[in-house]
Amino acid sequence: MSKQIGAQGVIASNGVNSQIQEEFNLGNVGDGTLPSAFLAGLLIAAIVYSELTTRFNAFRMIGFGFGVWAIASVGCGMAPNFWTLLFCRVVMGAGEASIITLTGPFIDDVAPPAQKTLWFGVLNLFPTLGIAGGYIFGGIIGPALGWRYAFFIQALIGLPVVIWALVASPISLQTMHGDEDVPTSTLAGSGSVPLAKAGWLTALGRDMWILGSHPVFMLNMLAYCPVQGAFGSYIFWGPKAGYELFDLPQETIDLTFGVVTIATSIVAVLLGGLFIDMVGSSIRNAMLFCSAGALVGLLVIEAGFMFAPSFPVLIAMFALGELALFAGQAPCSAVQIWTVPVRLRPLASGMGTVTQHLFGDVPTPPFVGWLQGRFNDWRLTMEVLTLLLIIAVVAYAIGGCLPGKDYRRAAEQGRLLADKRNMEDGRAGAEPAGENGLSAPLLENEDQ
Repeated sequence: MSKQIGAQGVIASNGVNSQIQEEFNLGNVGDGTLPSAFLAGLLIAAIVYSELTTRFNAFRMIGFGFGVWAIASVGCGMAPNFWTLLFCRVVMGAGEASIITLTGPFIDDVAPPAQKTLWFGVLNLFPTLGIAGGYIFGGIIGPALGWRYAFFIQALIGLPVVIWALVASPISLQTMHGDEDVPTSTLAGSGSVPLAKAGWLTALGRDMWILGSHPVFMLNMLAYCPVQGAFGSYIFWGPKAGYELFDLPQETIDLTFGVVTIATSIVAVLLGGLFIDMVGSSIRNAMLFCSAGALVGLLVIEAGFMFAPSFPVLIAMFALGELALFAGQAPCSAVQIWTVPVRLRPLASGMGTVTQHLFGDVPTPPFVGWLQGRFNDWRLTMEVLTLLLIIAVVAYAIGGCLPGKDYRRAAEQGRLLADKRNMEDGRAGAEPAGENGLSAPLLENEDQ
């Protein structure tokens, strides 16, 4: 996953992006379509991969996808015009989609029950480190060798991953177990039909209906869209905004954004996961924590773009806002897995990725480019962008107050102390009481 967003960081760095804009004579809107193209390819392919994950060796698919990604990266470096570059960016995203649907279910399968949120936090570090590494890498390679070599070297770096994924031993996820591969009843009460006997599109449609019938899953997925949209625009336009606001060297801006992103992501993502595991990894705790983080991030970043008189002050306030926003990544990823039947976890991961990009960082970079064209004021443009986080604050808060089903085993549902007391009282086999209503089933007949 670090390569996915690393590619976004590379093309967003001033060292690469400014050369692309100059060579192809791009305006802000056209330039903003480059990150969106990558994500458009990713979201188109993600649903296909989510279904194939239950049928084929996941590591082989990852190897194939990364191979496509590497070839398309070379194509970006050789692009003779903007439209070829745009097409290769779409193909890069499609190749990257192979890993999106595997990582979440895999982590939930292998992580210790008391540390699952922390493990999700570690997983979420890789995209962020990829962003920061892309800034630094592009900021160094672009001025030294030219923007095309940044893509060539990036493809070469990805080659070992392709080889490893193609030769690695197969893995078995809970989602691939035989008794989990049976569609469940819908809210309408229709009977079950084995996947093997149903058409692929019919089965996919039924599974998507089931996902849509889980309101907490839907709110969690939709709440992250404005966060993803804000991140996508900060990633792409942040270095350019800092450069034009404060007229500092491009290399300084790229390096600063990269270092700040690395530092804040490591601290915030790990602390966010640890905090939820410590206070109890219930879905309610996770959703309310995400809401609080989005609110703090909104207020601090908004204040930074409004009032910061210098780049050091702006980057300090931006770092504080990123800390608050990044802290919610691990709980958000965990809720996306925990609120759906085990069999549907790969599809939930794929749909979460599609939705978050489709309504998040696919439309926002071109939109921000359009805003800047209208306002010609980076402070005002970024202030308007940051206001999108209000949606996340409200949606997470509503999700934290709604009852919904937690599909984890009882001992993994943030009630480890209560389970221990039950064992001491001789009630180890008792069903959990349904703290905060989180274990009240939404679809009574669904397989767990």
